[in-house]
Amino acid sequence: MKTAYANTFMRREIKYLLTEQTEREIMQRISGFITEDLYSRQTNGSLYCDSPDDILIRTSLEKPVYKQKLRLRTYGVPDESSIAFIEIKKKFQGVVYKRRAQTTYGAAMEYLNGGNVPECTGYNDIQVMQEIDWLVKRFRLAPRMLIFYDRTAFHANDDPELRITFDRNVRYRTDADLTAGTDGIRLSQQPHCIMEIKSASALPLWLTRVLTELSLSPGSFSKYGEAYRERLSETQTVKI
Repeated sequence: MKTAYANTFMRREIKYLLTEQTEREIMQRISGFITEDLYSRQTNGSLYCDSPDDILIRTSLEKPVYKQKLRLRTYGVPDESSIAFIEIKKKFQGVVYKRRAQTTYGAAMEYLNGGNVPECTGYNDIQVMQEIDWLVKRFRLAPRMLIFYDRTAFHANDDPELRITFDRNVRYRTDADLTAGTDGIRLSQQPHCIMEIKSASALPLWLTRVLTELSLSPGSFSKYGEAYRERLSETQTVKI
């Protein structure tokens, strides 16, 4: 049965790298303007795909004007029949574009490991899946790294499309099996938490006021990128 969900997003995603004290101060100031999401306080898992020479993440780390990633995302620990999203994430001049197709975890993994294009279960997924398949074939993409993090998520009371998330305890694995749980190697270098503001329009006055009062500036942090760097460093150390 086809299900309805948003499979295309265009918005700005602004990250802030917070200390424990700064997170506490922010929450004290904005708590009256936000509501916690229904499915907040959960662990998110993403399986990132890349070429044999890791072209997507290497390009991304160079901070070009345009960059893209392909990942499989699930919520919680999946089984073969769990809902999963194969997602293209593109960023151009600071604007993030996401297009994703909904299928089952088992079908997605079979496809990403060289199998047939999966049957999608969401509306309007055919075009998205064609775009995904072109990218997979163009760069010979395959599963490369798992990223996990613990998230709390909120939306603005006056604008449900404005979301604020707090991610912490970022960890990674290279076995590419999301069904094996959410344990992993914790990134050795990461902030207390990563706050991300996601909005398709201008930020409201109450939020810009808080950011200004706390003298917060946007920061850069790629979970996959940092895990790739750490893994690469470990590999080079072993070779030496």
